[in-house]
Amino acid sequence: MSLGAVDLRHSFPTESLLRKSPSESQDREAWLLELVSGEEHWRKWLEHPASELLHHDGICCAAARSWLLAYARSMEISTLGNCETRAPAWISQRWEWGPSPWPMAWCELVKRDVLDCGVFAVLAREIFRAQGISAHPAQALLHYEETCTQHWKQLWATDPRATFPWVGKRMVYHELCVLELPDGSARFYDSTWGQWYHPEPRAGHGAILALRSECPRLLKWGGKIFQHGDWVKL
Repeated sequence: MSLGAVDLRHSFPTESLLRKSPSESQDREAWLLELVSGEEHWRKWLEHPASELLHHDGICCAAARSWLLAYARSMEISTLGNCETRAPAWISQRWEWGPSPWPMAWCELVKRDVLDCGVFAVLAREIFRAQGISAHPAQALLHYEETCTQHWKQLWATDPRATFPWVGKRMVYHELCVLELPDGSARFYDSTWGQWYHPEPRAGHGAILALRSECPRLLKWGGKIFQHGDWVKL
C-alpha cells in the first residue's frame, strides 16, 4: 500500500487543518508518514480511538466503578497533603500488564488479573477525575528493539481475544492519559508503568517518538503545543 494514498482525516481533524496553512499540514503529514514507514500496522495506530470501557445498563458496572474509586481513595490516604496530584501508581501493582480481550466492561475488569495499556489508561483517567483533575485520553508511538517487540507479539498471541496489532517491528502503539492543568499546560501520565513523561527528547529503549492528546483544548507541554487529535513529534 502506498503511504501517499493514506486518508489521515482522523489523525488530522478538518477543524484543525482549517487553522493551519497548507504547507504546515503537508509538513505534519510528511514527518508522520516518514516516522511510521516500514511498519505494517501504522494506519491502525494512527486512526485508533482511545480505549473506553463499556458500562452495562445495570448495577454490575456501577458497582465495579464504585469499587475502583473507593479502592483508589484508600490507596491515596498516605499521600494526602503531600501533593495536589496523586498519581495512581498502585494500578500497575494491583494488575499485571498483558493481553486483554476487547471490548471489555467495567464489571469484567474487576475479575481479571491481567490488563493491557488501554484499560490502565481508562482507570487512571477515572481516578484523576475523581480527584477533581481534568484528565483526557492520550496515545503514544514508542521505540523498542526487535527483541522486545518479538517477545510481546508472542505474548499477545496467547490470547486470541486480544486482536489489536499494537506491536510493530521497532515501534509500538501505547495508551496513557494527559492532565489538563489550570494554566493550560499538560502532564502526560503512563499508568502502565506508573511514571510521568518528560518533554525532553531521549533516544533508545522506550523513546517517545510522537504523542497525541484528545483534550478538546490546546495544551502546552515543554516547547510543544498539542491540539486535539494531532500527533506531535518529539
